[in-house]
Amino acid sequence: MRSLAIVSTPLTSDLVLVMDNGVGASGQSLSQNRTYKNVKITAADADVYAVAQVLIGLQSKTANAIQRKNTAELESE
Repeated sequence: MRSLAIVSTPLTSDLVLVMDNGVGASGQSLSQNRTYKNVKITAADADVYAVAQVLIGLQSKTANAIQRKNTAELESE
């Protein structure tokens, strides 16, 4: 079977801060996502992380995670 060449075209990038939102009635940890859309696709991960640190400093809740979600379109050549 011949393998196809696949081209990935970046479409969007979002920064997601996963914030601690306390404990639920049955003891489970609750979280709240704060999403910042339209991050520059070519921005370095280190730069996105640095911006996330500044944004976390402005929050009243504690951050559990910093995520970057990239969306790309896949096509065969």
